[in-house]
Amino acid sequence: MLLAATALSTATPALADQTSLEAEVALLKAQIAAQKEQLAAQAARLEQVEARLQATATPTTPPAALAESTSKASGATASPTAVAANTVGVGKGSGGDTTIGGYGEITYNGYLKDSSRNQADLKRLVLFVGHRFSDKLSFNSEIEVEHAVASSGDQGEVAIEQAYLDYSFSQAANLKAGLFLMPFGFLNRNHEPPVFYGVERNEVETRIIPSTWREGGMGLYGSTPFGLSYDVGVTTGFDVAKFDDPGAPLAGSHQELQLAKASSLSFYGSLEYQGIPGLLIGGAVFTGNATHNNADFKADHSLPDFSGITSRVTLWDVHGRWQHRGLDLQALYARGTISRSAALGTVIENFNDTNGTELPVAPSAFYGWYVQGAYSFALGGTATLDPFVRYEKFDTQARLPLGLMSDLANRDRVLTTGLSFHPLREVVVKVDYQKFFENKDNDRINLGLGYMF
Repeated sequence: MLLAATALSTATPALADQTSLEAEVALLKAQIAAQKEQLAAQAARLEQVEARLQATATPTTPPAALAESTSKASGATASPTAVAANTVGVGKGSGGDTTIGGYGEITYNGYLKDSSRNQADLKRLVLFVGHRFSDKLSFNSEIEVEHAVASSGDQGEVAIEQAYLDYSFSQAANLKAGLFLMPFGFLNRNHEPPVFYGVERNEVETRIIPSTWREGGMGLYGSTPFGLSYDVGVTTGFDVAKFDDPGAPLAGSHQELQLAKASSLSFYGSLEYQGIPGLLIGGAVFTGNATHNNADFKADHSLPDFSGITSRVTLWDVHGRWQHRGLDLQALYARGTISRSAALGTVIENFNDTNGTELPVAPSAFYGWYVQGAYSFALGGTATLDPFVRYEKFDTQARLPLGLMSDLANRDRVLTTGLSFHPLREVVVKVDYQKFFENKDNDRINLGLGYMF
């Protein structure tokens, strides 16, 4: 018994030590497992953020070297996210941070047949301000000043181009609400000067697609692992009572969320495929009632009375791009229609006869297309030289009601060729020559300076 008691007393501390060590090992294993879970969660969040940035941000490399940045049809964020890719943090709040960025351009147009038309212009200065409240919720905004001075006696203006909240459920499903860009073509979502070719924005994506075109509303967008992205939503739409320019049918009638008539809402949708490296193929459609229950006349009886007329504006486009090494090929076709244009035109002509005015009649259909090719030559470091050529055709009065004849000034074929020099990826110096085949007096040489940060 004495020997047994002695052995037991000797074994008890050893058993206690072993039990303590086992408990410590179990605790360490639990801590390691918890850390692994935390690391895995952080890695997943980083992958989501990286995927969203890749899907939304406009690359800052020269255009010919870009992997097409429009994979995230939320183009909504086109300009803001193009800048966001290069933004600078300026402050942090609870659970988030604030960023700023911007872009700008200065241009010179030299007309070859009438030098009195020559002009230089600080065309635009844009500031981007964004804030990330959390990993999922963010805010984006874009504030633009055009033509240097904005006042009642000047042609410049200050505009809010975007202001929206964005909530990310996953890479496949994201929700945006506010004022955002429509996911059409290339230029409407990616219009920073270092990103597009040519001093001036192309004719088709300014006359047919009214870049920069934004609407207020809600949209759902996302992308799939096999390269397909989508963007669908409900927004404000056009107002045909504001039609004022036959050369750009939708430019004056898109409402920009400025006391926008919203008796009727519009719908849009876009699809793009980027499953093959360097290839982008996509298209979009937008449609909605544009008479808004005759809201303009009811608010101001001095305007034309469109009572009893329901007119729908529909715009669609298809576009494609192929980029391989320094080669960059691009093409786009866009077409729009305005229904009941004959009824609208009859009201306008009667109004003009009664009041001695010359309000234009809206077209039934308008269209435009272009093809473009470019090549980027590396000059060492980040510097590149990018020659390009673009041929485009547009007709903003392709079909008119009431037997009216179109104006030659509103259709043309344009050849543009030039160079873009990038001393840095975010800075560009441009020169090009534009030949107008129908309106020959518009032939010109353009110079431009652009930047983004």
